[in-house]
Amino acid sequence: MRIRSAGVVGAVVFTVLVTGQGQSYAVDFEKPFEDELATYSYDSGGELCSEVFVWNPRSISYDKVAKGCFTKYGDKWSIQDSLADGDQTFVYWENWLWNGSSWKPYRHGECSNNLGAPNWGTCNKDYYESSSSNYYGNKGSRIRFQTCRRDLLNTACTPSSISDAAWINNNA
Repeated sequence: MRIRSAGVVGAVVFTVLVTGQGQSYAVDFEKPFEDELATYSYDSGGELCSEVFVWNPRSISYDKVAKGCFTKYGDKWSIQDSLADGDQTFVYWENWLWNGSSWKPYRHGECSNNLGAPNWGTCNKDYYESSSSNYYGNKGSRIRFQTCRRDLLNTACTPSSISDAAWINNNA
């Protein structure tokens, strides 16, 4: 019985690692998915933040388990793992550009914090500014994001769907 249980656990872990458990990408982005591990940071927070809370039956309350923030100046993501339980915290982000007649999906990715609680990590990106000419030869750049926590069975994000995330005009 022990061997069968180990096989089932191994199959679940393999499936999660191969197929992923994050977003399902319904749109085609111009650039490939970017997956980046955050580096340790003494900075905490940023301009625009969201937090993830999960139900804790022991304390009969919701516990904050992750906080993700974006800082426009420098295009920097900050992500904190707030709960020492081995689960992964990350920010999923999308960058869309104006092509002259509509918004087009350009880049998307994750900034993952594998540094353990209560450490902050950062990922430094370089997005087009709204006021500069972009990939399509027009002006306009916007970003939206979710802060998420992933375990073997679930991914909890705030907001729960990326389509519910507020757009950020990327003009530092």
